[in-house]
Amino acid sequence: MRKLFITFALTILIIGCAYANDSTITINDADFTIPSKYHGGELTNTSYKLDNIFSIRCIDDNVANAIGLWAREKDSSEDVNIAGHPVRHYYSYNEYVDGNISHAYFASGNSTYEIKWTGSEITGDIKKLIKNTPKSDLSDEAFYNTLDKSINIYKEQKISKLNQDAEYNYLESRLQSQSNHQNTPDDTQFNRILLTYYNR
Repeated sequence: MRKLFITFALTILIIGCAYANDSTITINDADFTIPSKYHGGELTNTSYKLDNIFSIRCIDDNVANAIGLWAREKDSSEDVNIAGHPVRHYYSYNEYVDGNISHAYFASGNSTYEIKWTGSEITGDIKKLIKNTPKSDLSDEAFYNTLDKSINIYKEQKISKLNQDAEYNYLESRLQSQSNHQNTPDDTQFNRILLTYYNR
């Protein structure tokens, strides 16, 4: 009888721990059951973050910036489907954590989400998080095309910024050279050219 009682108590304790290991959060229109190892993070309307170890966020407002950097810096990428969700997975080495960081971009409903974690594999925990959200309203092809367009927008923005910076540096060095040559810096001319540059 005593063994039966101990077995029963242990079973209740184990079941209780299993339920205590997960907590459900809502980001945008999707519910995520967070595994215990990722508990303790900060929750906002559009994201959940635990230090630099783990995060989930809805990136509908800025897909290009969210995915662009990691698409350029990646060591590896793959497109997979997890239970009706098209997923693009990137990972790259990160010196700060001295290991690999993964980013999975996936569609749920009509929104795009990003999950970040340490490691280079899509673990069972990550698959479960994705699987338990509403299925995507987009086809795999439409979703990946959207990501590819966003990556191209990001690249174009970066190229444009580099060109603007190069032009600004050229104007600044040219004016500096003229000022040094004349021995009288012309702030008015410098300001006029910069104002023209920024108001284009």
